[in-house]
Amino acid sequence: MFNFRKVFRKVFRKISSEEYLDNLRKGGGKIGYKVQVYDTENVMIDNTRPWLLSIGEYTKITRGCVILTHDYSLSVLRRVYGEWLGEGKVTRIGKNCFLGMNTVILMGASIGDNCIVGAGSVVSGVFPDNVVIAGNPARIVRTLEQQYEKRKQQTVLEAKECAIRYKEVFGRSPLPKDLSGFKWLFTPRNKAKLIEYEVDNFSCTGDEPDDVEKAFYQTEPIYGSFKEFLIDAGIEE
Repeated sequence: MFNFRKVFRKVFRKISSEEYLDNLRKGGGKIGYKVQVYDTENVMIDNTRPWLLSIGEYTKITRGCVILTHDYSLSVLRRVYGEWLGEGKVTRIGKNCFLGMNTVILMGASIGDNCIVGAGSVVSGVFPDNVVIAGNPARIVRTLEQQYEKRKQQTVLEAKECAIRYKEVFGRSPLPKDLSGFKWLFTPRNKAKLIEYEVDNFSCTGDEPDDVEKAFYQTEPIYGSFKEFLIDAGIEE
């Protein structure tokens, strides 16, 4: 008997990140370990000449990103001047980079390791390691070290904002698991507390869970407990 549902799922199923990247690898693209494409249906990575593409390990590519290794604007010149002026350059994205939503990486761009690219950026030219770039055209807005220090301050403020908002919406104080993304701030560094707080999952897409857990135990929380955090947020006494 014909199984329409099975055929429909097979034809219209979403392509996984690894399948998408494997197609580029088969065409000669140099794609590193644990590169992550978060929305394969809404990302366009140039497959006309994938052998001109290099993406380093642990790089994350978010929804709406476009990565090019060619530029067909030559067609305008061809119509005016008659000649076909071929084009194509190597496009490089380093290791452990993050491409914000709707980023456009133009042909020949080179982004160093450990770079953050802001959403909506249009990137051309060469950028060094360890910088944050943003804008159209993209430019360096701060170093990675500056971004780290900025986030260390903002994460506390954002955790408090989330806790306050949670109580406003649900009429009760959040539990640790409700703010698990901030668990590094308030969870004592022992397994028992992780289990008690229900925040013992260290899986992160495009990262190594064992490394994340190891780093967790090598740091100290800002707050001695979740209760202490809630008091500082002003929602408990």
